[in-house]
Amino acid sequence: MRSNYIMKKTIALILLFSGFLSAQERNITVLKSGWKFQLGNTPNAQTEKLDDSKWASVSVPHDWAIAGPFIPDGDGNTGKLPWKGEGWYRLKFNVPTSETEKKYILLFDGVMAQPQVFVNGQKAGGWDYGYNSFYIDITSFLKKKGENLLAVHADTRQHDSRWYPGAGIYRKVTLIALNPIHTEIWGTQIQTAILKPHYADILIRSAIKNESLSDKKLKVIQKVFKDGKFTGVGSWVEMEIKAGQSKNAENTLTLPNPARWSLEHPEMYEVETSIFEGNTLLDVTRTDFGIRDIRITPDNGLFLNDQRVQLKGVNLHADLGPLGMAFDEKVFKRQLLIMKKMGCNAIRTSHNVPAPELLELCDR
Repeated sequence: MRSNYIMKKTIALILLFSGFLSAQERNITVLKSGWKFQLGNTPNAQTEKLDDSKWASVSVPHDWAIAGPFIPDGDGNTGKLPWKGEGWYRLKFNVPTSETEKKYILLFDGVMAQPQVFVNGQKAGGWDYGYNSFYIDITSFLKKKGENLLAVHADTRQHDSRWYPGAGIYRKVTLIALNPIHTEIWGTQIQTAILKPHYADILIRSAIKNESLSDKKLKVIQKVFKDGKFTGVGSWVEMEIKAGQSKNAENTLTLPNPARWSLEHPEMYEVETSIFEGNTLLDVTRTDFGIRDIRITPDNGLFLNDQRVQLKGVNLHADLGPLGMAFDEKVFKRQLLIMKKMGCNAIRTSHNVPAPELLELCDR
């Protein structure tokens, strides 16, 4: 019965995808280069008229404190480095003329600390915590034609730490252009609802947002991929969403003979969520996940896929030693490979939310 159901859904999905149109899916740009930086209190640094030609040119991620100079009488716990202070970042960018009707989201993976974000001189938003991601809708602040100015103020003076926290935009910044109808940022959750020897039921829930001016009838398709190839497992739901509202699209997909994630074989899958209005494709997102069984017993501890695992872990801070807090995926990968060679199989991310890439590296 399960195999017949999967076959019918697969044929239907192939037929559905045979003639769709694209309405320009989301465009994701990592804002790495072209930034200007100035340490200290700079009056009116968010304004377009300010001349930043003499500011330092930096790339983001960036840690302003690791360059020193050392403070001989400073706190040894934080490396005797000048991380306490404030600074400004500025970046000029253009909106493509083909995407002027899109929504624009700025996603920050981490700014130390208390960032305040300005677009074209106007405050677009801010955040209080230095260690985790946040995003801001900047659509209403943008110029559709010509140059836009992004300014970010970081202030660590009220922050306290007993380890080196770094300073500035120390994780990546991403500009996301998407259609008014889209899957919300971090909007898809995936759960292994049932796991048996020969199949797994995967519960997928995606929050779909309608930021257009009218009610919409949509079709949301969710398909499972393995190593970049469609597994033949997928389904869809049809839904109506009123203007300005969000609604969850839910599917339970049966995956036959799933490859389980383990320490020795970190098998990963990917769910692709596509939103259609009629035959027009509006948005596509992709979400990684793994399938495994975990249980913990009072007498024997942790079991992964019915195999007992002795945890051998480390307490890993987010900084990269003499390289500072600016996140570098190659360096973190090197750290993980060295620790794995030592026998490490678990990490406590002391003492805060790590960079998203660290979790992705551990998945792999």
